[in-house]
Amino acid sequence: MLAGSPALVVMMMAVLFRPGSFDPGSASPTAPAQTLFWVAFAGFFFGLTYGLLQIVGEMAVFRRERLADLGIGAYVASKVAVLTPVLVAVAVVMLGVLRALDRLPAASWPVYLALLVTIVVESLSALALGLLTSAAVSDASQATLALPMLCFPQVLFAGAVVPVPDMAGVGQVMSFALANRWAFESLGRVLHLDRLLAAMPTAPGFGDAFSGTALQGWAILTGSAVVLLLATAAVLAAKTRPGAR
Repeated sequence: MLAGSPALVVMMMAVLFRPGSFDPGSASPTAPAQTLFWVAFAGFFFGLTYGLLQIVGEMAVFRRERLADLGIGAYVASKVAVLTPVLVAVAVVMLGVLRALDRLPAASWPVYLALLVTIVVESLSALALGLLTSAAVSDASQATLALPMLCFPQVLFAGAVVPVPDMAGVGQVMSFALANRWAFESLGRVLHLDRLLAAMPTAPGFGDAFSGTALQGWAILTGSAVVLLLATAAVLAAKTRPGAR
């Protein structure tokens, strides 16, 4: 599943988008933004699904190990340490395959390194969300049911389906808390998507979403990962305190 899920997603993205999507003369002015959006969502999806069943399936073992003084911080950190290299490898393969198939534009190594950093920090934020959910639910079926509820907002409120300036006020507020929005905007900033869209008169408007640098998105995604991991540790501490059910 660790290998098959990314392979299937990358294959679908290669089939969905035509080569040369970032050519200013492309027949589809929506293709550049949509390509980056689904690349961003793929990073979120991989991190979330890898973390979603990590804890709930071994909660009984974790409770016993806590009696032998297993540290909660060490336990949570071990999950991140094991899965981070996997998420990095998945991101490298995804970017490499999409570039080789001309679904992403030609760019320098620093640009692709920035794209990689964006996807990895988003995947870690999603991994932390998956670990928190896995720690909070009671069984694997609840974790599975949580998957669509966690994914749908990331699709609807990230700013690609409906640009953030065009959302209702509540939707704009919700979008601030979504990892996929910041990853999508950071990818667009790395590739200067605002300049490309400006050369396409019929391209949709995204306001100032792609203005500036990707550092803001990286900082928000990193901060959210830290907060979610701390919340995961707090939930585990509450579940394993004496007398807890």
